[in-house]
Amino acid sequence: MSLFACTNCNSRHPFEQLSKGDQLCKDCRKTFPLVTCTYCRLEFHLLRSTEKDPICKKCSYNLKTYGQPSCCEYCNIRAAFDGTKCSRCLSSEKKYGAPVACEQCKLNCAFQKTTESREKVDGKMLCLLCTLSYKRILHKTKKGEKRPSGKDHRRDRKDRHTKIAKTENSDSPKDGKPGSAAAAALERIGSARNSPLTIALYSSMYNDASSEPIALESHITELTELKEQVVNLKKQLQQKEQALIEKEKKLTELKADHWEKEKELRQKMVQMQKQQAERMEGLQTENRNLKKQIATLSKGKDKQITTSG
Repeated sequence: MSLFACTNCNSRHPFEQLSKGDQLCKDCRKTFPLVTCTYCRLEFHLLRSTEKDPICKKCSYNLKTYGQPSCCEYCNIRAAFDGTKCSRCLSSEKKYGAPVACEQCKLNCAFQKTTESREKVDGKMLCLLCTLSYKRILHKTKKGEKRPSGKDHRRDRKDRHTKIAKTENSDSPKDGKPGSAAAAALERIGSARNSPLTIALYSSMYNDASSEPIALESHITELTELKEQVVNLKKQLQQKEQALIEKEKKLTELKADHWEKEKELRQKMVQMQKQQAERMEGLQTENRNLKKQIATLSKGKDKQITTSG
């Protein structure tokens, strides 16, 4: 027989005795706690204690490769790292076809599996999470249905027979037929002996016990979605703040450019006004000189006319 090593203690065991996901032996499975992954919602053994939310190896790898996931369009679990569907629903869709409604959570995330697989859940059409919850409740119920062994079993059986005998003697009518209480007790014992897990009993226990984990999972999904929304809002806020800083920087540059151009324009205007004033002053000086020359020439002509006359 081929033996395989435990991934933690390296002890050799048959492959059937190792856990499916982590390949841990029975002793290591008892040592490390069984937790639920934050993203894919599957259970795994936490080998290292951490203050953050527990994440399985597969989701941890996908988180580093693809970043934060989105909600799957089928099962509504935040495990769609690459695309709009989680890897579980994507592989099931390729293998079994389009999904159908789950009988428990009413989401379109169950798949038409083989008859052998459906017989394990009493022929119900369930998604993976509801199937795991169903099997857990079934295991706990069957475990509770086991009868005690040894002295406790004999004592309980003796007490039951004594109680039934007393009930028959006290409640039996005159015609010798068993009374209602005795009949009910016999019916209960017979039904328990014939079918340890009746359909009605299991249905009620399943509905009561499975509603809590499913409700918890839905709350965790909503909480994860809210966390994702908060992260997205923070990113949007940072982007808007960065854009606002860029706009303010550009506005400051435009104001500085406008101030420089306005300064140059004022300097040009002052220089042009100065040049204009100097030109006007030169023209006025030239005009005065010309007037003096005209006056001088006029006086010279008048003297010539007087002397000639």
